[in-house]
This record gives sequence, structure tokens and C-alpha cells, in this order.
Amino acid sequence: MDTHITRSSIAGIPVPTLLDENQTLHQQNEYQDTPPTTSNSNKNNNNKYDLDTSKLYVSKTTNELLFTYLILKACSFPIISNNGQFLFDLSKKLGLSLPVNFFVKHTFFKQFCAGETIKETETFSKKLNKLGIGSILDYSIEESDIDGSGYDSVANVIIETVKIAAQNPTLSFSCVKFTGLVSPSILERLNQLVSSVSVDVTNLPEVAIKNPIQFYKDILASNSEFKSIYTSDEIRQLEEFVNRAERIFIECNKYGVPILLDAEQSYYQVAIHQLAMAFSYKYNREKPIIYNTYQMYLVQGMDILKQHLEMSKKLNFKLGAKIVRGAYMVTESERANKLHYENPIQPTLQDTHNNYNGAVDFLLREIRNDKDSMGLMIASHNEDSVKLGTRLIKEYGIDPSNPNVQFGQLFGMADFLTNSIVAQKQRVFKYVPFGPVNEVLPYLVRRMHENKGFVGSNSEKELYYLKKEISRRIFGSK
Repeated sequence: MDTHITRSSIAGIPVPTLLDENQTLHQQNEYQDTPPTTSNSNKNNNNKYDLDTSKLYVSKTTNELLFTYLILKACSFPIISNNGQFLFDLSKKLGLSLPVNFFVKHTFFKQFCAGETIKETETFSKKLNKLGIGSILDYSIEESDIDGSGYDSVANVIIETVKIAAQNPTLSFSCVKFTGLVSPSILERLNQLVSSVSVDVTNLPEVAIKNPIQFYKDILASNSEFKSIYTSDEIRQLEEFVNRAERIFIECNKYGVPILLDAEQSYYQVAIHQLAMAFSYKYNREKPIIYNTYQMYLVQGMDILKQHLEMSKKLNFKLGAKIVRGAYMVTESERANKLHYENPIQPTLQDTHNNYNGAVDFLLREIRNDKDSMGLMIASHNEDSVKLGTRLIKEYGIDPSNPNVQFGQLFGMADFLTNSIVAQKQRVFKYVPFGPVNEVLPYLVRRMHENKGFVGSNSEKELYYLKKEISRRIFGSK
């Protein structure tokens, strides 16, 4: 695809963006709630897709290619991608969970997840590593209605992923989602607690970073409104949650395995940022171990990122930053409309593109000036953003083997893009999700929904390359 470079500016910083004049602006995986429009030039662009598919899919069998093509094609149909959660809920009401879960396990689950147990992930991780691709072991449990012992079990499994990752730390990450470690209602109330002092983590008192639990207790002691509505059991759950998270980060620090802290909805995010900075202050002293996630579809996304980077310099720790566009645009917008507050999402998709590419440029400049200053994960399926990142890494003279700079993509998606990064000898990682089928359904629904938005842009290429290679193998066509 032919591109030209346009210039825009974010907070006074020139930001290069790569966009074709006729190219759809829906070229992203991180969020999408409406089907992309496809211009005539895109429809006729297949002759410009010139990658050698025999090399691109050398590690895949023909059956694997056929399976991937069918699943990604199925995700392009709105009746499936738009109604995944409804269909799962309906099957549960009708008592059809067992047959539906069986079907899901052998179709969508097989495409987007590595298995149900941590043991099953090892085969995929080793296969990826042989191809020069790192793995991010992801126990994809979230927002579960489980008790304290269940959350402890989730923490224990994540700790196991850290120990497995320690066998190959240069090609391994772990990851954690806080709604897998505590009740979402408790996390939302914690968000309210922290926000009552400041929604800007950099304006919180020192104790918020150095002793989070004491910080919470101080708020409760000084705020009669919160003190009267927080029960002793809720305070206990808060302490247990923070301790679970710390158990995980202690192991990461012990084994030198970096971990990605996933972002969530804005009504959790102030508390997540506060804890991310607190644990980063404690464990990112020598190198980035904990990577906080920054959502560039948020109006304040760039400001928050800059504030946290400045905070890391002031407190002398290494910021770890995973840059994403965002995954909760629909629910964020609906909630803002329902509760009558300003929508936190960027007003246009182009604003999000500019914000994302600006963040990539801004952080790579930081690393250019000091290669050990921070860690960066460029997490995107947007081809233009990936091209921008690989180009700037070369332009800024950053060593592509620097363990503090890498790209990230999802298992079962955009393999052609992942392999192109490997071909440029850049570091790239795939999320390798696992967990019981019925527990990872929220994750699968998002993957199905995202692939709908993926069609018409990068997935159009993915499907084209898959079809081309299948045809070459079966019919000998070029």
C-alpha cells in the first residue's frame, strides 16, 4: 500500500503519521464499534500485496491456514461479531452451555487462545520462540464472581506463568488484569476513594506511592463520608487485593520477568494508575519490570503518559509503558451518556491515531536519549503505527535488540504483521491467552468484535494472504 507522510502536532511535538489519502481510517484492532468503510482503491489493492506467502506461513500446515481463514472470515460477519455475548448468554439461559462451550472450544477458542491450562501454553510459546517471537503468558480471567480464595488461585496461576517465563526471560512477559484479582465493585470503589484526593496520580501525597494501604486508611480516617460507608470486610478485601498484586510483582522482580499491567475502564483506571506507580516505584529501580498500560483513545491519554514519565524521573525509577489505543470505547461512551459526564474518548478516530503515533514517537525519543531510561511495548495491529515504530527505531539509532523496546500483538491475529517485524530483526511478542473456556468468554467476545473492525483494513490483507497461500499449496498458483 502506497503511503505518504503527513505532519500533525501533539502538545507541540511534531508527529509523523502514515496514511494513504484513500485509505480507510478503521485500520486498528484495539477498538472498533462500527464496520469500516472500504474505498474503491482498497478493493483493488490486492495486486499491491507483495509479501512472499511461502515464507510468511512456512511454519503453518495447510489445515492450520484453512482453519485460521475460516475463523477470521466468520468474525467478519456482524451477526457473529456484534452478538457474541448475547448468544453466549442465551445459550446459558436455554441450558445449552455444554454444547456451545464444546463448539467454542474447537473454533474461536482454538484460534485466539493457546489452551485451558498453563501447560498447554508451553507448546505454543516454544513454537513462537523458535520463530524469533516472544510470548506473553496471559491467564485471561477477568471480572469473575469468585470469592477471596478464588482470587488467590488466580494470583497463584499468574505466579506460575512468571516461573515458566523465567526459563526464557528475554523472550517472555507475563501479564495481569486487576479485575482478575479482586471484585470489580471493590476496584470501582477504590477508584472513587483515590479520586476523592486527586484523579492525577502525580498530585497524590507521597504515602500513596510508598505505602498504598496506609494511604487508603488515611483517606478513610479523614473522610467521614467514606468512613461511614466502607465496611471492615471491604477494607480487608482491599488489603488482600494489594497483597495479591504484590505477591506477583515480587516473583517478577525475583526472576527478572517483566509483566504487563492491563488497562481497564476509566472507572477503575485512577486506582490502577496509582497502584501501578506505587509498585513501579518499588520494583522498577534497576530496570522496567512492571509495564503500565496507557490508552491513547482517551482524551487525557497523552497527558497521563507524560505525567507518569516525569514522575518516574523525579522518584528515580524506570517507567514501563505499554501503549494501546483502547478496548472499551463502546462501554465508555455509553456510560458517559447515561451518567451525563463528558465522554473521555477522543472525538474522532484520527485524533486517536495522532495520539497513539505521538506517544510512540515521544517515548522512542526518550529511549534514543537514554537507552536504559524506560521500557516500551508498542502494542498495535495498526500497520501504519507498526511501520512508524520500526522506522523510528532505525532512524533514532536504537538497537533493535534492546530488551526495553518491543512490539506486541494478539495470538491468532495479524500473523503477517508479526512476521514482518521479525524479518526486520525487531523484538515482537504475542499474547498467549489461556484459561477455562467458560471463564475466558469475555476475552473471546472482544476478539470476535475486534476482528469485525479488523476487516476492511489489516484483516483484508490477512485474509488475502491466507487465501493466496492456500491456493498456492493446493493448486500451485502464484
